[in-house]
Amino acid sequence: MHLGALVVLGCALLALSTSPPVSVSLRSSFSAADPLLEALETLALATPEHLFSLLNHFPLPLKLATPEESHRAVLDLAKNYLPLPELAAVNVGLALHAASPKLAAQHIHESGREGCEDWVDWYGRIACNAEELRLFVKTSVAGSDFESQPKLKRLPTDHTPHLQPSLNAPRWTAIHYADPMAPEFNLLHSTLLSLSPDVEYVLRWARPVIATDGPYLSGFGVALDLKKMDYLAVDDRKRAASTSGDHLAGNESREDNEHDVLSCVFEAMSYIDTEMEKNATTNNPLSTEEIQDLGLKATSLFSLLSNPASSPPVISSCLLRNSLTPLHILTTLSANFPRYAAPLARKIRVPDAVRDEVQENWVKAMMGINMVWVNGRVLEGEAGIFGLLRNFARERALIRSLVELGLSRSQAIEFAVHPVHSGPFDPSPSKLKVKKGTMFGSAKRFDQEVLRTDTENNVEAEALIEGQRRYDISPKWNDLLDGLVDSSDRLEGGGVILWRNDIEEDTKYADWGTDLTQLLRMHPSQLFNPYLRLRINVINVVLALDFSQPRFLSLIANQVDNIVARGFPVRWGFVPVAVDDGDGLKMARIIYYVAQKLSRPEVASFFRSLSAAHTQQQLPTLSWSIVHATFNTLGTVDHFGDIASGKVPSVEEALDSARRWTRRLGVSGKDGEGFVNGRWYEVGDNFLRDLQTEAVGQMQLLQELVYLEELTSASISLISTFFYDLPTTLSSRNPYIFSKAPTSVHAPSSSIGNLKIFDLGDLGKRTGWSPLTCAWVTSDAEKTPVSMVVIANLDSAEGQALVREAVKFVSRKESQSRITFLHNPTAGSPGGNVSSFFAHIGSTSNLGEISSDVFKRALDNFETQDAAQVFITEGITLQSDPQAHTAFLTTSRLLAREAGLRPGEQAIIVNGRLIGPFPPTSEFLSEDFATLETYEMKKRVGRVAQAIEDVLVDGTELNALAYANLVSVASSIIYADQQPDPSEAGLFDSAPRARNSNYRLLSGSYTKFEFGDRENALTHLVLLLDPLSEGAQKWIAILEKHEELFPEVYFELYLNPAQHSEIPLKRFSRYSVEPRVRYDNKGNEIPAQVIFNGLPVDPIYTLGMDVPSSWLVRPREALYDLDNVQPSTLPPDGLHALFSLDYLVVEGHARETKSNSPPRGVQLQLTTSSSAANNTPSVVDDTQVVANLGYLQFKARPGTFNLTIREGGGREVYHIASVGSEGWNSPSVEDSGEELTVMSFEGLTLYPRLSRKPGMEKADVLAGLQQRSGHSQTVIHDILSKVSSLFTSKSESTTAVAETGARQADINIFTVASGLLYERFASIMILSVLRNTNSTVKFWFIENFLSPSFLEFIPHMAEEYGFQYELVTYKWPSWLRAQKEKQRVIWAYKILFLDVLFPMDLNKVIFVDADQIVRADLQELVDLDLHGAPYGYTPMGDDNYEMEGFRFWKTGYWKDFLGDLPYHISALYVVDLVRFRQMAAGDILRGQYQMLSADPNSLANLDQDLPNNIQRDVPIFSLHEDWLWCETWCGADRLHRAKTIDLCQNPLTKEPKLSRARRIPEWEEYDNEIAQFAGRLAAEGKIQSSIATARSDVLANVGLVQPAHNDDVGGKDLQHPHDEL
Repeated sequence: MHLGALVVLGCALLALSTSPPVSVSLRSSFSAADPLLEALETLALATPEHLFSLLNHFPLPLKLATPEESHRAVLDLAKNYLPLPELAAVNVGLALHAASPKLAAQHIHESGREGCEDWVDWYGRIACNAEELRLFVKTSVAGSDFESQPKLKRLPTDHTPHLQPSLNAPRWTAIHYADPMAPEFNLLHSTLLSLSPDVEYVLRWARPVIATDGPYLSGFGVALDLKKMDYLAVDDRKRAASTSGDHLAGNESREDNEHDVLSCVFEAMSYIDTEMEKNATTNNPLSTEEIQDLGLKATSLFSLLSNPASSPPVISSCLLRNSLTPLHILTTLSANFPRYAAPLARKIRVPDAVRDEVQENWVKAMMGINMVWVNGRVLEGEAGIFGLLRNFARERALIRSLVELGLSRSQAIEFAVHPVHSGPFDPSPSKLKVKKGTMFGSAKRFDQEVLRTDTENNVEAEALIEGQRRYDISPKWNDLLDGLVDSSDRLEGGGVILWRNDIEEDTKYADWGTDLTQLLRMHPSQLFNPYLRLRINVINVVLALDFSQPRFLSLIANQVDNIVARGFPVRWGFVPVAVDDGDGLKMARIIYYVAQKLSRPEVASFFRSLSAAHTQQQLPTLSWSIVHATFNTLGTVDHFGDIASGKVPSVEEALDSARRWTRRLGVSGKDGEGFVNGRWYEVGDNFLRDLQTEAVGQMQLLQELVYLEELTSASISLISTFFYDLPTTLSSRNPYIFSKAPTSVHAPSSSIGNLKIFDLGDLGKRTGWSPLTCAWVTSDAEKTPVSMVVIANLDSAEGQALVREAVKFVSRKESQSRITFLHNPTAGSPGGNVSSFFAHIGSTSNLGEISSDVFKRALDNFETQDAAQVFITEGITLQSDPQAHTAFLTTSRLLAREAGLRPGEQAIIVNGRLIGPFPPTSEFLSEDFATLETYEMKKRVGRVAQAIEDVLVDGTELNALAYANLVSVASSIIYADQQPDPSEAGLFDSAPRARNSNYRLLSGSYTKFEFGDRENALTHLVLLLDPLSEGAQKWIAILEKHEELFPEVYFELYLNPAQHSEIPLKRFSRYSVEPRVRYDNKGNEIPAQVIFNGLPVDPIYTLGMDVPSSWLVRPREALYDLDNVQPSTLPPDGLHALFSLDYLVVEGHARETKSNSPPRGVQLQLTTSSSAANNTPSVVDDTQVVANLGYLQFKARPGTFNLTIREGGGREVYHIASVGSEGWNSPSVEDSGEELTVMSFEGLTLYPRLSRKPGMEKADVLAGLQQRSGHSQTVIHDILSKVSSLFTSKSESTTAVAETGARQADINIFTVASGLLYERFASIMILSVLRNTNSTVKFWFIENFLSPSFLEFIPHMAEEYGFQYELVTYKWPSWLRAQKEKQRVIWAYKILFLDVLFPMDLNKVIFVDADQIVRADLQELVDLDLHGAPYGYTPMGDDNYEMEGFRFWKTGYWKDFLGDLPYHISALYVVDLVRFRQMAAGDILRGQYQMLSADPNSLANLDQDLPNNIQRDVPIFSLHEDWLWCETWCGADRLHRAKTIDLCQNPLTKEPKLSRARRIPEWEEYDNEIAQFAGRLAAEGKIQSSIATARSDVLANVGLVQPAHNDDVGGKDLQHPHDEL
């Protein structure tokens, strides 16, 4: 069936056919949870803070006999505590069974001791009632034995009540094993609560467990894809009668009703013209012109139905008669599009107004793109229902925190999405009093540069500066200019920077020009390249380097010299710096001396000599003998030792200047640092990339100014210092003030200046400190939007100095800040007078604001009199409440701890942003406070202030204190929310995730639709959807139930149709999501399922599951071929498929602790916490870390596991420093152990950190892999712990099979089969392999594609014929570009994951196509020497000359690319997995795939084209031609020599495979044998599947299509013929 003919499903199918229904359900493989515990755990997932309050009501008076009664009991109680959105989230969570993995991960205890249903474990003693518990506690308190008690291990599944913030942890821990319905529960529960805070209350569930099958799940999608049938791939065996007539309860009538309505709408419409009516009458396929506007027509239809006033009465009556909304109709159209494509194309007209609006929006948003915003945050990727619930919970918390500040809900959302947070910031002069223009000039005072003070008064003076001009720079460049510093050495009098080159002076650049218009002749993205020959020092790079590190010698001698030689327009300079008086200082002296005595070329030669000598000898550290010897070749007059010891005055003067330069610019000297026209960067792995990015941005600004004629030839002399002389450019730099993104993932996470922002409201809840009630020292400004919290040891001299500088700053007339102080003493330090004084001030909560002048005088008088007297003089009385005083000191230390400060460390928190910590020796002067204020005003606070003023109702009045509180806390909330997750920053250098409201730029008169209450919503969800896209099918299905799923969510839907060249949706789709559990009349849950009713009966469909990325799902029950669903062959009760969620995906990204680079090649394993009988851990799964992002993947069921390094080279080189189960910065194994817990349907993402063992700093795990002796796979390794079939329970018959081979088999064969026909072929292939070998054989199947019937049959076949088998799988990684078509997914699995698909102890595997017949002993391939290649393939046959016109590899691209290399076929290949992993072939294949698959027209035969494309990088060993013969490509004269025969597709005849198979003599024999064996199994009642009815006495030409004509050669579908599998 050709895809072009799919639209024949048109108008003739509008009336519902009698097609049998197709229903699909999905069940979890782990046991269902107790209904009551599941309801409580679901509530805890949604609102953990309410669990213990709810438990106060237990035990309930009524017995809970059914799931409905259990759920109702919890939900009724929850109504007293939960707002409506959270209550809805609990309902949805119950329907999803979202808590079942967490409960499955727990060990649910049944009893503590005889007759004890609810008990407390008190350090090994069991308390079954409150009296026993109090006795145990009393005994422990009396003995003060808490220090001797072992620390109890907390589990991720534990629950604890919320505790008040405290510096001291509870002294004891009690574990309550709770059955909420047990009589003793309430007394034990209340007693434990009363013992807080001395006793930590840990709750774990204990309730009689009733073993049941796993729950039926929702939250997934199902698609029936219309299948292309050029080659018949349908099994010809008879079908069994269905016995599944009880599966069709549910939404059948509703779906039929919606079909009727849409049919009614279309039938009420006339055709656009007579031609289209004629095409419809004759069932002609849609033309290209008709297909093109299908998206526009779907949009027009929805617009028409959404406006009843403009709809014809007959159409409106269709909706009214059935009480359905237009949204229901859109859902029906999207989910069943193939049915309605023809009437949509031929009956719907596109009004000009709709077309114009859509085309106008295409200018603003890419045509057909789908995007989702949640309160302005762009939702990345496929969120699914679980991700949506999580995002909505986060957004509700965010908006509520803003509402607590006094904003309404709509104001809070408008504030969050305000464009000022994400776009250029152009502060209004009336609000922030900041001038727009920028001024040039080199003589500016610090306060004028930074604070812009007295600008108007100095206009006249600045006008006197010669050459001064005013330039207007657009606000869009603000981010580029923020944080620039004058990194020249002008302020030090010169001589600090040693220039490698000078474009304006060096003769090398003599033929370059000075015409600035050169900038206009370059594309903006290509300004930084050698073709820009502008003889001006436009880009000035200054590197501050410690030359005692040889890597920096190489940087100057190699990379910098190379860039200079290639003619890039960059002037390079460097400053030798030293951390201390060690080797760095000596090298700085030598280099300054050489630079003073020699020319620049001679200095460059000196560096090259040093670098070359160290490189040749591979020296990681500096060799003074090399430095001395190289220096001696220079012939200088001064002695080397005198220079190095500081006896040359001119050198010492230069060093003094360099020290002033480093101090002014905040250069530490520890690691390389660089400045690009004043922009600071780390000199790390990606410095040159950062240089290019920064240089392009700066030159684009200059290009714009030249274009505007703001910069002319008269400006040439200003260009070299252009960026240094901007008024916004600072003269000094404090490294703690200016935030940065690490230049590479190798940057340590604690680097100075890394941005860290706290939500002040959340911080207050965790520490007890509140910015709304503490005392502030304020400036005299009318508004103080900046709030600074100074944290220091207030009793130390350094802390007091910091306080004085802060007060000095806030006393400035220009200051817009307020400041408060918190005490962070060193451990064990006694309290002092100063901290006591601040405690009195801080605990006076009603003090509000303190004048900076009063506070300054109090500090000045502190040495001579009681500082409090100053306040008394001013009429201010300080409280002397000892409890308040203690609370202040406690709060100070709690906040310091939450901010990550160690005792005694200093830091500043400015509107939530952490500055520091910095050591007491670091100066932070009043000027630094001023710089910090200015920077934060530009970067964040000014934006927040403007957004708040914009969203407040006109006329709103706020006093100064309320304004300061609102701006400071709102600023912290919105910018803490913007920070990327540490894992995103670490892996992808992610920028802050700013919110935006760009969707409001779209026109929406006809394409925008709104649902919900905008004013009272807590969340605004905006969808930009192509209505005829697969993504829209899911979103529209969710949107249809939005009122029940997501109350208090306001939806905006913008339709963004695309234009099409082919039918956009070739599938019927359903998405299962329920707002609540449905119950039958007995109170039991009605299983969730999706149903397809009224399918067109003629097509053949492929059923596919759309599940969350963390789910590994396979079909469990289905009596029919899910790859080839034929409604016309189904019985009246239809087809029911039951799928099973077998595993959850545990994935992650491993990195080394020091370098953050991926530890590629390390093999990791998940093991159970409990040991096996032989005292070795039971291995659940193992994998190898790949170089692609350090990616790793396991599969596991809910539970607790250990992550360890598998025995081998990885364990010799590394040890695990952190499992990484708690995020990017997870605690170490010393703190939290090697355990991880899988307890969510969203799986688990790990970020393991691995440390190298001493002496292994340079070791390469992959280089250490050695091929084990003998390729026969007789590895002495016990695999009894691995079940032969990972998806078969122990009660099934594969256990016996597993016992037949305690070692890996001699021959390991890997194959893939999808659909009953190919599974039939696979059975025959297995038999042919076994008949030709005496070796042991194991077959490996990719489980993703196998049918239930094959999974039922294969254990019996394995037992009968004596082979082993195992099912393997690998979830497609989210970072790897996905394939949509199932056939291409199968091809991808054949090649992309070979290094990680199989257990790590498997050394060699052979892929054999399912449709092959084997005639030779495959042990030959196992023993074959591949001569160092990772795999061996057979070249494509070249001697069937009838097929010459189809040999695509002999023409065009492939002919040119291959040259003398052969093109290989992928039907049979052998893989040396050890060599494959050793050379990281999997990484190379995935990298090349990622690049080539960006073009949808590349990799036509993915599994063949990819390895052939990279065979120069990953060599292919060519097998002898006898290893594979197929009738299509090979000559008949060598059939008798064939070792395997493959049923290759024939693009010329398109003959069905069954017809060709029967021409192979032994095929019929094998087929009959398998059929007879299956029949015997069915007769014995061992299997029930349709495979038992197979016979081979059917016509060989079933499905035969006409052969292709000669003029078909070269057509699109024939260029790259390939097997189905």
